[in-house]
Amino acid sequence: MMHDASLSAKKFAIMVAHSFAEEGFIAVQRAMMQATAQLKVIAPHGGLANGRSESGTGMSYPVDAQLSETLAIDYDGLVIPAGQTHLDRLAEEPHAARIIRAFQREKMPILVIGSAVDLLSKITDESGQADMPETGAVRDGQLVIAADDKAIAEAMRLLSEAAAEADGQSVAA
Repeated sequence: MMHDASLSAKKFAIMVAHSFAEEGFIAVQRAMMQATAQLKVIAPHGGLANGRSESGTGMSYPVDAQLSETLAIDYDGLVIPAGQTHLDRLAEEPHAARIIRAFQREKMPILVIGSAVDLLSKITDESGQADMPETGAVRDGQLVIAADDKAIAEAMRLLSEAAAEADGQSVAA
């Protein structure tokens, strides 16, 4: 991905709990670096968050902020990677719900990868969420859904469009 002015200098939160899908996390991390955007890890706990790779246990990543201390206003967008165990943990976390609802309410960009789209439905109790694409990525307003980590490049293009549209809107936590 080439340098993207609509993501440049933007600050994105990537919401994880232990056992998040590491492949998608790394793909987003690389794409954000190429776009000169910041990516901050937010999690229910401090310290390290453990990823999970296809071959088993993944690497550990430093947590930049705990969900209990995170406000949507501090970020320009949100990313939620796949990983069923991590999604189950986030679904039970009241601060995850608060943050996601704030991003949705303020029509700020949200990128969900794979099964992470189900988390939004659980938290918001809305059946009108966009459907998971079989391949690639789709955009529904400020929500971008990537079928899997192979669709990150396309998802980043759509996220860039969503971020450009969100510029100038007020944000609340």
